[in-house]
Amino acid sequence: MNDRLDATLVASILAQVAQARPRVHCLTNTVAQNVTANMLLAFGAIPSMAVHPDEVADVAAGAGAILINLGTISPEGERAIPRLLELARAQGKPLVLDPVFVELSPLRMRLAEDILRLPGIVVRGNGGEMQALAPLLAATSGATRITTGLVDRIEAPSGLFEIAHGHPLMTKVTGLGCASSALVAACCAVEPDPGLAAGAALTAFGIAGEIAAERSAGPGSFAMHLIDALASLDEATLLTRMG
Repeated sequence: MNDRLDATLVASILAQVAQARPRVHCLTNTVAQNVTANMLLAFGAIPSMAVHPDEVADVAAGAGAILINLGTISPEGERAIPRLLELARAQGKPLVLDPVFVELSPLRMRLAEDILRLPGIVVRGNGGEMQALAPLLAATSGATRITTGLVDRIEAPSGLFEIAHGHPLMTKVTGLGCASSALVAACCAVEPDPGLAAGAALTAFGIAGEIAAERSAGPGSFAMHLIDALASLDEATLLTRMG
């Protein structure tokens, strides 16, 4: 199941991110903007977060990947989404959808349906969100589905991966799941196989969470240590933790 996802491969993808420093354009949850930006920087990527419909395509044009997160969708964000979809389609940019609470809102479901018309999209959600989107995903060409939980499950055109790293404290800090979607986008910017890209990002995120939990006294210090652990992650640590 994970025969192609080993420490050397994960380290190689992380090194590509650090070398290329791809920009990830994030139309994202306002609650998660700060931690998303800091985690991308720690990861070696660059965040941008323009949302105004009149500039969003111009700003995102130079990005390596796009993230759309529906967590705190606004009228301005709603108008920006078609511009980002048009850009991703025209330039072949990787696009990651984080369908936060899509099952609770007809607006979010409608937006997700529009976004899922984009071939080759990557979708990262929890079990409830992915279940709600299942009928749409079944009709989406070449989609990569990431269902996060105690074990993260990645269903990609190239294969199936399961990631069992992480720590319960990761659920006690708001915005971390949203930020992990941005890390997936950063890896998709340098790795053409979205399954491998997602596997590398979530492995790094989970292992950094394990390290942070060992160093922290609770949720507040955990967030700080998570960013530090993500920034210092190397192949030797991956080998030890994935062994």
